Amino acid sequence: MVRNSKYRFVKICVLATIGFVALLLSFGLLPSASAEQRCLRIAMPEIHTDQKKLDLYRQVMKDEGLCVSPVVLPQTRAVVALRSGRLDGVFAARDDLPELVNRPVISGDVLLGSLAGYLVVREGPVNKIADLTTEVVGLPLGATWCTKLIERYANVIRVPRGTEMLKEMLAEGRIDAMLVDAYSLDLTGGVPKGYKAVVVDHFDVHSWLKAELAEYKAQLDRGTRAYLAALGR
Repeated sequence: MVRNSKYRFVKICVLATIGFVALLLSFGLLPSASAEQRCLRIAMPEIHTDQKKLDLYRQVMKDEGLCVSPVVLPQTRAVVALRSGRLDGVFAARDDLPELVNRPVISGDVLLGSLAGYLVVREGPVNKIADLTTEVVGLPLGATWCTKLIERYANVIRVPRGTEMLKEMLAEGRIDAMLVDAYSLDLTGGVPKGYKAVVVDHFDVHSWLKAELAEYKAQLDRGTRAYLAALGR
């Protein structure tokens, strides 16, 4: 009789434990294999990014087991958002990003590009930034690579539509020169007639993550390679 009572007690305890665990799971209080994966917020460049590319980027990352939520932002806003913690990374930035965001970040191993930075100016005596005197220099709103180059030059304006708008302003005589990277210049048809492109900087571009997300770096790199391949790059 005592033995039967003991088994009955054990059985009741087991059933009670199973019921308690089931209750916890139903309220999401215990981790499970179906728990939702963290979705990384990654800034994508505002210029030359469309919905098709965003969907492609999201899909190739998903194929690598990584959830990403791409956010289209100009570079300056991406820097501010990453600094404040509202972003988890950026798709493309040069090697001075750690200095700009003032927080630990790590770069991916995939080289997105090795670009020249150009001063596009009329054919003539100007061959470097230091040669500028009264010329009005335009640069894309949000560009960070050229900030130090022109920090002591006052005659600068920033425009919202990137290189395309800068070239229109050159043609209209509203600016005398512009600072652009090689990729953007090529996309808009190259150097305008009567002008020259003087190399004033050179930089490599990688993807970046906050340092505390280093566990996702390998997946990010694989997805980035797949994304570039899909774009034919």
